[in-house]
Amino acid sequence: MPTHLHQRKTPLAPPRSTKGATPPGTRDGGLMADICYASRKKLAKGQRQRFAEAVYAGIFIGLGFVFYLTVTTGSAGAPWGMVRLAGALAFSLGLMLVVLLGMELFTGTVLTAIPWVQGSARLSTLLKSWLCVYCGNALGALSLAVLVLLAGVWQLDGGLWGVNLISTALHKLHHGWWEAFFLGVLCNFLVCLGVWLSFLSANPGTRALLLMLPVALFVSSGFEHSIANLFLLPLAGMLAQHIPDTLLLTHGIEPARLAELTPANMLQLNLLPVTLGNIVGGAVLVGMGLLGVHRLGERSAHSVSATAANIGAGLSLVTTEACVSVADGAPADLRHSGQPSRFTNTHLKPTPSSPCLTPLPDGLHPAAASPLSLEQTMMNKHLNTLTVSALLEPAVTLTPDMNLWQSLALMESAGGVSCPVVADGGRLVGMLAPQDAMRGLWAEEFAADGSYRVGDMMQKVLHTVAADEPLLTVLEYWVVDRQRLFPVTGEGHWLGTGYQAYEERLRGAVAASPATLPVVDAGVLKGVIHRDALLRLLQSVREKVPE
Repeated sequence: MPTHLHQRKTPLAPPRSTKGATPPGTRDGGLMADICYASRKKLAKGQRQRFAEAVYAGIFIGLGFVFYLTVTTGSAGAPWGMVRLAGALAFSLGLMLVVLLGMELFTGTVLTAIPWVQGSARLSTLLKSWLCVYCGNALGALSLAVLVLLAGVWQLDGGLWGVNLISTALHKLHHGWWEAFFLGVLCNFLVCLGVWLSFLSANPGTRALLLMLPVALFVSSGFEHSIANLFLLPLAGMLAQHIPDTLLLTHGIEPARLAELTPANMLQLNLLPVTLGNIVGGAVLVGMGLLGVHRLGERSAHSVSATAANIGAGLSLVTTEACVSVADGAPADLRHSGQPSRFTNTHLKPTPSSPCLTPLPDGLHPAAASPLSLEQTMMNKHLNTLTVSALLEPAVTLTPDMNLWQSLALMESAGGVSCPVVADGGRLVGMLAPQDAMRGLWAEEFAADGSYRVGDMMQKVLHTVAADEPLLTVLEYWVVDRQRLFPVTGEGHWLGTGYQAYEERLRGAVAASPATLPVVDAGVLKGVIHRDALLRLLQSVREKVPE
């Protein structure tokens, strides 16, 4: 048994966490991949868990508002802007608690519109999730409001804390309906941007800092947050029954204005328009908007090729971007070489010949039927006439939202090989090997209803070929690592550490390339080729060459 198998320093199964975490390695898959994964995980939660987390999120936001009122009370002589900034930074504590502890806040939960737009979630599932979170947030906010009232917090600073609360609540009821709506749009635009930024780091301190400034901007500018208002307005309505009229008159508030703090006014003049605005600002402007920007980038990556790079003796590769929207899985293939390697995304540049897309799994390219010379050189000459289409086979395909157990069944029916993952219109978005699927199942303890999908575990570093690609180009890619065989720079400088005979270098020049390559045309999958099929083809050609 290899020695390295006895040097494992990590536990067999790492601890699982669903609190806002992304699967291992998804940071390399890009920000959008992490957010898509987290959104699907949110929708996969049970209703009881979702509601309980929403209750705590409502409490946390209420605590943030308590902090805001405490910081801004008694600051009449201070610069207005500095007071607003101090209060806003204090309020951001509430959002920090929600994000870092993985709770469910309505204004962030609206980002789950992303899986719905991608077609991996039903609208009914989405709306049920939103309603559950909103009700949980409301219960949490109202519960904290009762606790704050019973604790007599409003009496701080001689009752000025309560006056500050009443004044802030009355101001929120004097927005016009559309004004409140657009203040809600602006608020959740910033909140969701803060949540988006928090995915850039796994460090709690960094995530808190990334979240702080967008939240401070919306609070200090007076934008409207529906869940914060679900704490503030009911608390003000309850306090109106207890605060002395003389205290209000002393600070310029007419006691008669307390009659405005009715549930109907709170709902019609603030909570309804602000909630709708929060949905538009978060789900539409941030979720759907940035997803649209991401998709435009994908299309550009498929339509524009980068500068061709020369590797070795005239082998031309063109670097391209993979079209992906889900979390990254580490490249793996049952037929890979045992040597670890990380490849760039490559597409073998096709020759000008016309592609032959007809699958010929059991025979040769038509050119292979020509008579062969008795000379051994005819073997190579004949191979020069063949293209990738000689090996082209129909592909068993998977979809990004497919269950991992389903994908394993399909890969087993295909002979245990890697399978292409396609999106709408047959567009290639990844490759999945059996190890990738089993790794995802292992991470969830082989649960029958695990949340990982093909899109979470598929390989996004793709190697694709065109049907009219010269077969010798692919053969070399499959069998030889030219950098190891000829360790020299483009200027001819030797990169090796010592002298090695050609035969020694050849023995070690093992190509760690995938055994299954997708064949594409303008990003659309046309089939696959397998290294095993190449072996059969070579033997068939060799048998026709006279000794």
